[in-house]
Amino acid sequence: MPVCIEKWKILLSRFELEVYGRSEIRGSKRISNPGCYATSTQMLLAPLVDHLKPGVVPTVFGLSGYSGAGTVATTDPDGRPTSAPKVTPESLKRSVRSYALTDHIHEREAGFHLSRLLSPDANGIKVAFVPAVTPWFSGILSTASVPLAGRMSAREVARLFEERYGGERLVRILKGVPVLGDVEGRHGWVVGGFQVHSEGDRVVVVVRRSFFFLLFWVIDTSAGWPGQPTKRCGDTVHPSQCFFPGVFMF
Repeated sequence: MPVCIEKWKILLSRFELEVYGRSEIRGSKRISNPGCYATSTQMLLAPLVDHLKPGVVPTVFGLSGYSGAGTVATTDPDGRPTSAPKVTPESLKRSVRSYALTDHIHEREAGFHLSRLLSPDANGIKVAFVPAVTPWFSGILSTASVPLAGRMSAREVARLFEERYGGERLVRILKGVPVLGDVEGRHGWVVGGFQVHSEGDRVVVVVRRSFFFLLFWVIDTSAGWPGQPTKRCGDTVHPSQCFFPGVFMF
């Protein structure tokens, strides 16, 4: 493993900490914060890895607020360097814009790390990811269509998510389909809308996630407060007024 990787504890996703232990994060001095989509996709599929139909790829369709598209360098009216949104609501014209429709880096990222949850002799997991950017400011909606190896009921699928995430205070599990208001301006990951095809061989799961969910979890865990919501940006301040680095050093 390259020296640079050895020196950094890469926080890959919220669910990986449940598999490998929070103590690794608490004892780390350098922590990188992964992408919103990559984390949410892994959390969305992790409870189902042992039930995926072999040879068939689960698909995750993602919608994100325009702030997730990043910024571009520009200057203000006085000529001073500043930044501006790469995508604006005006440019979207009340529509959504799809991008990177195949071979997105998150496909390989999620598939690689989800495969670590399988036995060593099992075939790796592939994930199809189709993202689009929307006119709302922040928040992610991910909808997964997952072919199943055997018949399951919606109640059985929901139970898998309860077993995986039921004790996490930054995770909410709903019976209904999550909506933007469930996460907009808040910290957390909300999953629900568990529906199974009439033949019982395909499940659809919907997730709403705030952009800052994992970042706050990193801060709290590093401080020794696992699962405790941090009262920071989003509680009293709009997220657009906050700045968050992607790398933390303690």
